Amino acid sequence: MFLPYKCKYCGGTFCSEHRLPENHNCPGIQYWNVPVKVKKEPRVRGLAILSFGANNLVIITCLVLFFISILVPEFTIRYLALHPSIPILISMPWQFLTSIFLHLGFWHFFVNTFVLLFFGGELERRLGSRRYLELFLLSGIAGNFGYVVYANLISSSSPALGASAAVFGVMGCLAIIAPEIRMIIFPFPIPINIRAALILFAIYDFWMMIANSIGVFSTNVANIAHLAGLVIGVYYGRKIRKYSHRYDR
Repeated sequence: MFLPYKCKYCGGTFCSEHRLPENHNCPGIQYWNVPVKVKKEPRVRGLAILSFGANNLVIITCLVLFFISILVPEFTIRYLALHPSIPILISMPWQFLTSIFLHLGFWHFFVNTFVLLFFGGELERRLGSRRYLELFLLSGIAGNFGYVVYANLISSSSPALGASAAVFGVMGCLAIIAPEIRMIIFPFPIPINIRAALILFAIYDFWMMIANSIGVFSTNVANIAHLAGLVIGVYYGRKIRKYSHRYDR
């Protein structure tokens, strides 16, 4: 029997009655941002807010907490930043989440949200809002866990905050599923491949982490969080890419 219609999401061939993804239970719908004309799974109550765009909501949340940190800095550091002390984390576990969106200092806030504005929006367009938010949060929380372990190993009590680990997760995922993207590393005006750029960032963060651990010098950057977020992003991207290749025949 000749089946003239090929599904671009899963690669299968179907008759006219089953050519639409929703009519053959297409497994590719959950991995790709299927056009509006395709019938998606029912919207989960409580996630309707994602219709505004997950990346937009992330940036707005960072903006709101940034202004709160200006108004009440002591409160934000004490209750919303990530304190590596285990007793504090047990009593205030929400710090694993709130610290991701919290920034102190304009340039810290500006750089992270500026990168998200461009690269976060691009990744959300490719993955869809729910999967983008999932990756963002997983990368940020993984970065926080990495910092807690590292801080306890070197006996540091410094609190951590910022979306940098989640940003590295976003960039890592993009580097796998969209390696053709090029970016400019300030102050060099020459565009560089996103994978090459992330390798340079990873080498730098690893060196800074080691140097800080052995006392060569001290920094106020949680480099281990960047690396942990990057690992999650790369893993997530490889998972998506592997799935797409399975049906790209």
